[in-house]
Amino acid sequence: MICYDMVRRSAPVWSCGSCFSIFHLPCIRKWARSPASVSEASDPASSWRCPGCQSVHDTPARDIAYTCFCGRRRDPPNDLFLTPHSCGEPCSKPLGKTDPAAKGASPDDDAVTRCPHVCVLQCHPGPCPPCKAFAPERLCPCGKQSITRRCADRSTPVTCGQQCDRLLPCGRHRCEKVCHTGPCGDCQVNFSAQCFCGKKTDILVCGEMAVKGSLSEKDGVFSCSVVCGHNLSCGNHACKDVCHPGPCGGCELVPGKVTTCHCGKTRLQEKRSSCLDPIPTCDKVCDKRLPCGVHRCKVTCHEGKCPPCLVRVEQRCRCGSSGQMVECYMVSMEEFRCNKPCGRKKNCGRHRCNEACCPLSKPFAQHEGDNMDPHFCQIPCGKKLRCGQHGCQHLCHSGHCDPCRETIFSELSCACGRTSIPPPQPCGTPTPSCPHQCIVPQPCGHPASHQCHFGDCPPCVVPVMRECTGGHVMLRNIPCGSKDIRCNQPCGKNRQCGLHACARTCHPPPCDSPPANGDASSSSGSKVSCGQLCGVPRRECKHTCSTPCHPSSPCPDVRCEVRVSITCSCGRITSAVPCSAGGSYNGDSMFDISTIQQLPMPLQPVESNVKRVPLGQRKLCCDEECAKMERKRVLAEAFDITPPNLDALHFGENSNASELLSDLFRREPKWVLAIEERCKFLVLGKTKGSSSSNIKVHVFCHMTKDKRDAIRLIADRWKLSVQAVGWEPKRFVTIHVTPKSKVPARVLGSKAGVHVSASYPYFDPMVDMDPRLVVAMLDLPREADVSSLVLRFGGECELVWLNDKNALAVFSDPARAATALRRLDNGSAYQGAAMFCPSSITQASSSGNVWVGAQRDGGPAAKTSANPWKKAGASEPNPSGDWTVLGQSPGTSVLGQAPVSAWRRADTPGQVMGTNRWTALESPAATSSGPTDRRKLPPQTEAGSSSGTAPRADAGASTAQSAARAVPKLQPDIEVEDWEESCE
Repeated sequence: MICYDMVRRSAPVWSCGSCFSIFHLPCIRKWARSPASVSEASDPASSWRCPGCQSVHDTPARDIAYTCFCGRRRDPPNDLFLTPHSCGEPCSKPLGKTDPAAKGASPDDDAVTRCPHVCVLQCHPGPCPPCKAFAPERLCPCGKQSITRRCADRSTPVTCGQQCDRLLPCGRHRCEKVCHTGPCGDCQVNFSAQCFCGKKTDILVCGEMAVKGSLSEKDGVFSCSVVCGHNLSCGNHACKDVCHPGPCGGCELVPGKVTTCHCGKTRLQEKRSSCLDPIPTCDKVCDKRLPCGVHRCKVTCHEGKCPPCLVRVEQRCRCGSSGQMVECYMVSMEEFRCNKPCGRKKNCGRHRCNEACCPLSKPFAQHEGDNMDPHFCQIPCGKKLRCGQHGCQHLCHSGHCDPCRETIFSELSCACGRTSIPPPQPCGTPTPSCPHQCIVPQPCGHPASHQCHFGDCPPCVVPVMRECTGGHVMLRNIPCGSKDIRCNQPCGKNRQCGLHACARTCHPPPCDSPPANGDASSSSGSKVSCGQLCGVPRRECKHTCSTPCHPSSPCPDVRCEVRVSITCSCGRITSAVPCSAGGSYNGDSMFDISTIQQLPMPLQPVESNVKRVPLGQRKLCCDEECAKMERKRVLAEAFDITPPNLDALHFGENSNASELLSDLFRREPKWVLAIEERCKFLVLGKTKGSSSSNIKVHVFCHMTKDKRDAIRLIADRWKLSVQAVGWEPKRFVTIHVTPKSKVPARVLGSKAGVHVSASYPYFDPMVDMDPRLVVAMLDLPREADVSSLVLRFGGECELVWLNDKNALAVFSDPARAATALRRLDNGSAYQGAAMFCPSSITQASSSGNVWVGAQRDGGPAAKTSANPWKKAGASEPNPSGDWTVLGQSPGTSVLGQAPVSAWRRADTPGQVMGTNRWTALESPAATSSGPTDRRKLPPQTEAGSSSGTAPRADAGASTAQSAARAVPKLQPDIEVEDWEESCE
């Protein structure tokens, strides 16, 4: 019951007759109807408990009325001159009440001790004061003196102070206590007495003796539990009974009492004259019922008691689960119990009986007798009640615990104190919910946006701008109380080894756990391993080192176990073997011998004076089928025989692959033709005086698996080498020319019989990889070391090995790729099979390309800078001349400042494109517009310094002018010397 109002003098109330607590009449009626007020009385439907003192009331809730305190007047008037809720008449309540402790008192004693007067005060709340009138005289408890006292004290015992001197229950002594109320008690005088048979004398307490009244010295008062032994009346036999009061009985063997033999079946023929005469026996079976009550004596008529019953019977245990075979007389002597635990649940339904051989373990067994029920659980319940403060005081029981009977007499208030509930309230009443805002000041300074509460405040939810934990970006609309703010970018910070970058997603520092105490590496100051794989390319095979990071020691010279494919000379037979490069060589190991034995063909022999060739770099021997195919190919070339053009009917010999490519060609013909154009340009775009070092490669953008499979099918038709690199969804494909690359029987997009020529395709972001993300490492010398790239940028780029001398590094961030290009000794700009045109550059600038930026500081466009590349590309002309930008002369750049050939090597640094995409990587001195530190370009004319003829230069200049109008500036907004330092 929860009441929020104060008791006013005009409100109808109800007052408890036991604790005199006052409650609102509607509130007490509501409480009487609630289940929490139900008592354990005989009629729980109408009885209820007072919320203040828990006393039981039998008045139904509908009959509770508003009366005055004396109860004589219903709905008393609200008189300002009287006590509130009082009728103003005398109280007249009886002052004398029966003492609850004196339940066994007689009605006469109750009438004597009860006050006959009534309360004379005006109708009042609370208990009536005690009666002040004098009661009649009354004798003291011992009856020797009369005492006068007040009526209110008549139930209080008052003594005269003299000796009681009343006769004690023993009947032999008197009470020596001072005059007292109640019985005098048992006599405590020690008395020397003897037993009934007179054989033993002992000191006894007089009150403990069963014999009352006066006694002589010869009278026995207790039994010594010994055989009496007194002579019987016959004078021949002694009493065999235990020490007993009174005279002994007569002899049972006198002739008048014995008329038959011992078994009682044969009457005596001869008359006995004395009790000492023997009693004859007969030749019949005794057949008396034995003490077991089941069997009879099988012995011939005999004198004395029958022998014990020796019939073997089954004795069952108490629970009835097991039994044993014993003599019948043993059944009554000792109880047989097995060791089987009961296991049945007790009356609480929670605990189980663990008593061995429990009599209630039988099905449908019921407890009988006055002994304690073994299945009555005596463990205290102790569960927390719903109030959460008190525990259940009953024994363990089934069902829910009773509601808490305690009452709260203190005010319940919220945290701020502005909302409260007045007492009394049942224990467990929750604190009131406060509608006001929290008044606790927030540490961040923002106003609180939550309601009044107990405990710590929740985190602030005001949206603010915060930096991520790793310090990468500033995030907007972050709740002010957020602690761990992370972005999706990689950490990128240097690990404790100083070589690898942290590849984890943005996280709080540190990237590495602190070294353990006593670590030798930390104490000596040397670098500690970060735990990542080393990843440094091996010098023997160009595979990466797979051992954990070891910054303080070189890579271990162990055998490379990477699986590679080896082929025969014609490439028809292939097999997968371990690389086996590196490590100390002490002859072929058992593993190498086992691998060689499993190959389809033996290995080609190597010269004996040459050092060991790894297993992954050797070739297989060709078989007869290879020789047959080679002879067929030579004959076909000699007689100019063209094999059946299956490609004219299908895209390949595999029907499933042909179906896949045909379906993609029907859906996206332009995309398929774009892939075909790039393959055609790589194969047919041979340069004059080409060498093996000028490898031609192209990198495609990230795409789905079906398109990667289509690129592989198209490249297989052109006999191009295909590699898939990366992980989903950023997996991409690279292709490059091999000595076996050739034109297929049918070229998509061209008619049969027409000469096939290659043209420089335009850059398509849906097909080609952004060249800013690729760093080429071509024609690497034998002693070249790319470990700096792998260690510093290993988590940010994909390293693609085209062969043992050429590699590509594909980044995801153009700025990181630019930094790698500047720092690598063997790095160069990537030139694929697609070129940028003015339209594509303009489109890129509109989409936020970093090649194109707005003018800085409102000034004119930055001037042409010197070539930032450390190594220019080799010159390669196209099939009809030089490889140049479509529609330009070889000596004219797009902007009319420098040539922009994608494949030619410039003779001088000034011939490189002035607005090269790597210009953003130069130092401020290279791009500054100041007169003192501006880099001067070699003088050039509109005709171009490297052009052959003036007309071609004029054409190139006109093209450059149109491009310059389309692209006013090719400078980024921010120019930095070192991207890493600028981001720190």
